[in-house]
Amino acid sequence: MKINILFLFIVFSYLKLLAADTILLDFESSTVTATISSWTNYAVAGKSASNWSTPNPFIETVNPTSNCYKVVKSSGDPYWTGLDITLTTPITITADNKYLHVLIYKTTTTKIALTYTPDGGTQIIENWQSNNTKNAWIDYILVLPVGTNIRKFAVKLGDDAGDYYIDQMVLSSSQNSTSITPSLVDPATRNQTIEGWGGSLCWWANIMGGYDAAKVKDICDWITDPVNGLNMNLFRFNIGGGDNPTHTHIRKDGGEMPGYKASATSSYNWNQDANQRRILQQLIASRIANTGVNDVKLIAFSNSPPYWMTVSGCSSGSVEGNVCNLLPDMFDDFADYLTEVTKYYHDNLGITFDYLEPFNEPDGTWWKKFGNQEGCYFSTSDQLKMIRELYSKMSQKNMLSYCQITANDANNMDNGLSALNSYKSAGDILPKMNLISVHSYYGSNRSGLASFAKSNNLKLWQTESGPLDIEGGTAYRIMTVSDRIISDMRTMKCTAWLDWQLASDGSPNWGLLVGTYSDKTNPVTKAISYYVRTHFSRFLKSGYTVISNSASNVLTAVSPDNKELVIVVSNKEAYARKFSIDLSKFSDLGRVTQIRTRAQESIGTKLSVSAFDLTSTTLNCDMSSETIITFVIPINQIESSVNEVDRTIGDMYFSDGYLYTNFNYSDKINLAIYNSLGQQVCTMQNVNANGRENIKLKSGFYIIIAKTGNKTISRKILV
Repeated sequence: MKINILFLFIVFSYLKLLAADTILLDFESSTVTATISSWTNYAVAGKSASNWSTPNPFIETVNPTSNCYKVVKSSGDPYWTGLDITLTTPITITADNKYLHVLIYKTTTTKIALTYTPDGGTQIIENWQSNNTKNAWIDYILVLPVGTNIRKFAVKLGDDAGDYYIDQMVLSSSQNSTSITPSLVDPATRNQTIEGWGGSLCWWANIMGGYDAAKVKDICDWITDPVNGLNMNLFRFNIGGGDNPTHTHIRKDGGEMPGYKASATSSYNWNQDANQRRILQQLIASRIANTGVNDVKLIAFSNSPPYWMTVSGCSSGSVEGNVCNLLPDMFDDFADYLTEVTKYYHDNLGITFDYLEPFNEPDGTWWKKFGNQEGCYFSTSDQLKMIRELYSKMSQKNMLSYCQITANDANNMDNGLSALNSYKSAGDILPKMNLISVHSYYGSNRSGLASFAKSNNLKLWQTESGPLDIEGGTAYRIMTVSDRIISDMRTMKCTAWLDWQLASDGSPNWGLLVGTYSDKTNPVTKAISYYVRTHFSRFLKSGYTVISNSASNVLTAVSPDNKELVIVVSNKEAYARKFSIDLSKFSDLGRVTQIRTRAQESIGTKLSVSAFDLTSTTLNCDMSSETIITFVIPINQIESSVNEVDRTIGDMYFSDGYLYTNFNYSDKINLAIYNSLGQQVCTMQNVNANGRENIKLKSGFYIIIAKTGNKTISRKILV
């Protein structure tokens, strides 16, 4: 008799797992075991919509058992539909059983949450986990706190109607997931082109700008250097309002932003805000020195009007919080204030703000008098009024040729989308804007924002986010933001992603760079969050195009010349996961460079680099807990490959400082030029399709992309 050795290995391994672990439920019996005192299915249809012991729909190595539990979820069921299990006797969690494994098979791509209730306590917050895999068993894991007595467990299903199967609820010492998440990368589905990465300068620049020149330069080099740093080129500059000088309630870690005008009758004091200005100037200088070009893009934004323009006489907000704190007759004065500052920087300092934002998180009702930071609530109608006044002042001062309006920087994405719909209904607001800016702290309608931006021909940036109200340790909070970046880029399709604080007073949760503000001699160090963020900003460069893949926590992009594929995989969970990345749609895959960072700083894995050759078109990726991995892979996509061009005739060629174009099927084309680092050097709109353009470039290799209609032509040139 022939024996299948692999089958025996799987069976014995499985039996060993069962022997070592605590099986809460395996649903093999048609009756409820004595260890379970009660169970509840939350579906509207009740228990009739479920089956306690139904045949396994897909017997495989992840789940070779015969039976499981089935839930049929209808469109009318609440999102928390699922299975709630109450134990007869509470179980104490130790290091040997702290991982709750639950196998789930679903016919949808919806997210799943695992949760528990301590004995005598209330249910903890749901740990929603995204996984687009369907029609396969997935091993979901929840990490339980050691020492807790557990009475209840629950599995909650996301929004989508469909069939769900639950099996093998097990408490284990193993953090390794037995399932593999597949991801098919498809270069044919192209989404947004990345403009860059960055963050806000307040409040850290208001402190660190006072450091000595050498330290200021080091900090700015760490942020802007494309090879050894964060490769950031987008920054938000806070035009401070300035609080009543008799007040002492504003936070001392840089939040005391100086205003440029002390009263309605005072002259502008351009010596104010020297520290933030010094950081901004050095960031620009460092970026130019490190790249050879100035691809910095800037937003000037306001948290609050000057205190003397407010109803409460305080720059931290109104008394009520949900009332606009800007005096009704001061909207035009505030617009004049913002434009005077922006214009002064342009005319006198050579610093051009590409965008001007008149408010920040105007949906926040927490901006109240005597709060610890500047802030101001604006209702939607107040926002409309403010944008109209701002546009009028910018037009009067001839600023619109170099600066555009952006809005509305809502704290909640859904609130931002609601305001944008009101902007559109108003009729005259969207034409006054060039960029949508939103914060991704809260809300969920990323796809709605993406659709709004696309349908209204507006750019979309995520301009502020961070670990606000995220529970858990430092590593988990850092990696939750990492996963959020991927969600924002995949679903919101923003072309830029910016942090709130790039540096902070000793906290790696918020600051990528940390130092003790009160001590100017204290060294500033790169936090573990710095290295995590590097995976995005250094490798997903400006000019790279985000392409489709089927895994929710994987981000993929290709370079402008289609010669490089970048894959970023993020695992925020406190357990290991496996990914199988299908690269069969790519040609000539080269040697893979792998960069790995683990957010548990004590482990010491920051930007660990290794290289290997692929033996097939499948890239297998084992992810440790709270880890991010980037793969950089040379490719050669024949259908969109870049041709070398010297002095030969073609659709496009470069010679003696001129770019010659020869497109017989179009009158006008749009051009974009990128240097060898993937940085956008310049763009030219509506260029003659048959003619020449004088282009001044430094020596080096460049990629020129011409777009006309649905056709894209790429050429590499040597200057």
